[in-house]
Amino acid sequence: MDPITIAQAKEIRESIGATHLVLFAIGVDGQQHVATHGATQLNAREAAKAGNKLKAALGWPPDLCESKPLPRQCKNCVFWKPDYGTHCFNGWTGDGSSGFCRFEPQHINTAQDNLCGHFEPNA
Repeated sequence: MDPITIAQAKEIRESIGATHLVLFAIGVDGQQHVATHGATQLNAREAAKAGNKLKAALGWPPDLCESKPLPRQCKNCVFWKPDYGTHCFNGWTGDGSSGFCRFEPQHINTAQDNLCGHFEPNA
């Protein structure tokens, strides 16, 4: 069984109309999987906390019971494209710390740490 992606967890959460989701699955090989998702950043933190408690109760190693949600920042979004500027004889003119949101019809300049209303994880 492949790992459960954030996008899959989000799709399930939205399809059942929930604010929090903690998903537990066991593959045919016996491997356990836990995935979480929340509608907001706060919901995501609370779901991750519940997922960590579930993993601890199942006997997972302590270092795997400290998961935190992916920050909802532009750099972690599938719609964000870094802008390195123009390439010239001595390299790029930008460092990629700013970029564009490709979700909107027109490109919107953003910084990689901006929070986004259209966040779709790139993981």
